[in-house]
Amino acid sequence: MKRISIEHAQPGQVLAQKLSRGDGVLLASQGAEVTEGLLRMLARMNIDTIVIEEENKLSPEEVEEIYQKRLSELKARFARVMNQPVLASLRTALAERARRERDEALAAMIPAAEEGGSA
Repeated sequence: MKRISIEHAQPGQVLAQKLSRGDGVLLASQGAEVTEGLLRMLARMNIDTIVIEEENKLSPEEVEEIYQKRLSELKARFARVMNQPVLASLRTALAERARRERDEALAAMIPAAEEGGSA
């Protein structure tokens, strides 16, 4: 996610968070595509920034490499304290978080690959 000025927003970008007025009225849902009309409306409402999804520029191989590196770093950092249950649990939780982040990054690539293949 990246917060940007609406002046730098481009049609086709995707909102990472919903947009609401101060009174809670929904202006655009999370996942909505930014359009010229939406940008004009936001400017009229004096909304200065939006949060957009950033494109994943990593290949699946790079994502896996980062994951493996994180696991190696965790193993090295916790090597001397694995006999302490609390710290061993912490290492396990951090490794699980790294695995979830890897899986989410890989899953996010699947729709983009399918769109490209069907065109």
